[in-house]
Amino acid sequence: MSVHGIEAWQRLASRMFVPLRCRADGSSFSARIAQRRISPSMWVSRVAFDAHEAERPRALVDADATDHLLVMMQLRGSWTLTQRGRGARLGAGALAFVDAGEPYRMSVPTQGQDLIVLQLTRESLGLSDRAIGSSVARLMESSVPGQAALRALLFSLQSRQLSLDAHSGAGIARAVSDTLAVVMRALAQEGAPDEDRRARLAVLQRWLREHCGDPGVTVDRLAAHHFLSVRQVHALFAEAEDSPAAYLRRVRLSRATELLDERVRSGMTVRAIAGESGYSDSATFIRAFTRSYGCSPTQWRRGVAGESHG
Repeated sequence: MSVHGIEAWQRLASRMFVPLRCRADGSSFSARIAQRRISPSMWVSRVAFDAHEAERPRALVDADATDHLLVMMQLRGSWTLTQRGRGARLGAGALAFVDAGEPYRMSVPTQGQDLIVLQLTRESLGLSDRAIGSSVARLMESSVPGQAALRALLFSLQSRQLSLDAHSGAGIARAVSDTLAVVMRALAQEGAPDEDRRARLAVLQRWLREHCGDPGVTVDRLAAHHFLSVRQVHALFAEAEDSPAAYLRRVRLSRATELLDERVRSGMTVRAIAGESGYSDSATFIRAFTRSYGCSPTQWRRGVAGESHG
């Protein structure tokens, strides 16, 4: 089945998988999908699409009772999957898991994507919520037990040469579920809880550094972008004895010192530097800067911070 236009793809993808919100630049978007049922609890699809963004926000999750798991095997192209504060970039040959019962985002930057998507009910897998949550949006290394067998099974499922009836389909579905469970348990064990939290914190910190010049950045925006609750964001920073606000303030002031050091060459005013550093007004910037470095921005010179805190 082929469609043209992002709105048509949103309707088709929402019907074949789970409700999604999709958007794309321009009007040349096209996609196609071929889906087959393996058993009453398992489907496999061969999917091709062009560059776009697909998101399953909290509102759609809450409004939709579907609680499926998706296994995505990339055949051609690359894109980024975000879920539970983690981000995984899928290139050719990569495998990743998605929990459709939680918000997630797909960022597809280029045309000509080709992948296999396995969809199954959560109950058919028989794994704990913790094992599933530890596995989503993570790429699998070749050393993960069972991943080679899983790849082979996924590829064979969508082959036209595979003939299915009710009996054989049920047997194949059990084999796939058992192999998938082995892979997800191994992946969950590889990602130790403390290591996983550090990785999530690093993602949040990087986002704040990249957006520090935006005065509209808030903890709510940070949490929503990474599909986390505000409480989860604060908890991740608290484990590092920090807070999102304090980290953002340090990043903004560090950016300001860089701009102040270049002021002779750039000719930027203090007001302009305040704006570039994410402050909506210069008075707030000057107070924060003086409190942190012991001098005003106009008095700043490299080394003053070290002297004032030494």
